[in-house]
Amino acid sequence: MTTMRKTGLIIGCLMFCTLACFAQDKVQASKLDTTIVKEKYPYVLPIWGQKVMDRNIDLQLPFGFNVNYVFNQMTLELTEFSMNFYDGENLDDIINPETLNFTETVATANGVNIRADAWILPFINVYGLYSRNLGTTKVSFQPQVVETGLGPNGNIKEIRTLVKPIDVPPVEFHTNSFGTGTTLVYGWDQYFVNVDGNITWSTSDLLEQTVTFFVGSARIGKRIPLKKNMKLAIYIGAMYRDFVNKENNTGSIRVPALDEGMQRAIDGFTAINDQQIEFYEGLPPTPGVEEKLEALYARDQRLQDASERVETANAINYSIKKEIVNNWSTQIGFNLELSKHWMYRAEVGYRDDQKFVMTGLQFRFGL
Repeated sequence: MTTMRKTGLIIGCLMFCTLACFAQDKVQASKLDTTIVKEKYPYVLPIWGQKVMDRNIDLQLPFGFNVNYVFNQMTLELTEFSMNFYDGENLDDIINPETLNFTETVATANGVNIRADAWILPFINVYGLYSRNLGTTKVSFQPQVVETGLGPNGNIKEIRTLVKPIDVPPVEFHTNSFGTGTTLVYGWDQYFVNVDGNITWSTSDLLEQTVTFFVGSARIGKRIPLKKNMKLAIYIGAMYRDFVNKENNTGSIRVPALDEGMQRAIDGFTAINDQQIEFYEGLPPTPGVEEKLEALYARDQRLQDASERVETANAINYSIKKEIVNNWSTQIGFNLELSKHWMYRAEVGYRDDQKFVMTGLQFRFGL
């Protein structure tokens, strides 16, 4: 069925276009050096670098280049869904989140994240990033028929489940993301605190719109001196993420596995509509009954047309609005400073139905 897979693709795209946002947080703090520094600060950045050196504080090299691998999995909720054919006919009254009854939507992404950064001030780091991601989206749903307006007062709702839950095979997609962010750092003795925020813009051939995503995080940790001038920073913190553009995302696609589920939903709705037609045809002809029959006949024709188009259409248009089930996650990680030039970092994050893993290498230099 053309319809649902597109949903999965769009969601996945939406969701894992967002992968570029992760792994941007700095964990380094200024390093306290007990030796007296008398030389001139040799680099153009950060501003006030000389004043910091005069206070016997050894800053890390001002420019950096990172390559990170990031895995991210998030559970989404589809709050709005609609489909229409290329002639513009809309089926919102038949095909919607309530009748499709989405039971689970999970987006997973793997990506390589490349970032360049600079310390503008001793406590402010700014960076730009690019990410190329491969994502998948799994969508599960259980179509049902929802009848409203029943009973003498028109306030009774009846829900009939049509089929067993349908699991759509994961759908793969690629995204390209660009972004920018800022990190604020404060350190004392061997402890540090940092706050980071970044925003990314992601595109995919499955979506017409650019997806904008925000990630904010805060961490607190301690730096531990090791042998051969190596240093280890361990930390714990929290990460927040969310879509910036809340409007619906649209696109077009055809997926057989989703087509099957959509066809079942339409068939179930048609069966109930036929039962209602049979009931009203058995009543004496009155203005109210005739009006109801006309509406049922019209709906029956639309359902037949929808069924034929789902079977024969090359693609169907979709519109989806999604929300992240849990915006927050707990983050734990470390940064191993191998030398003034090379650093290795790893971090994991977890929350109900959310998983995050990041690992990467950083090279720092001065100009």
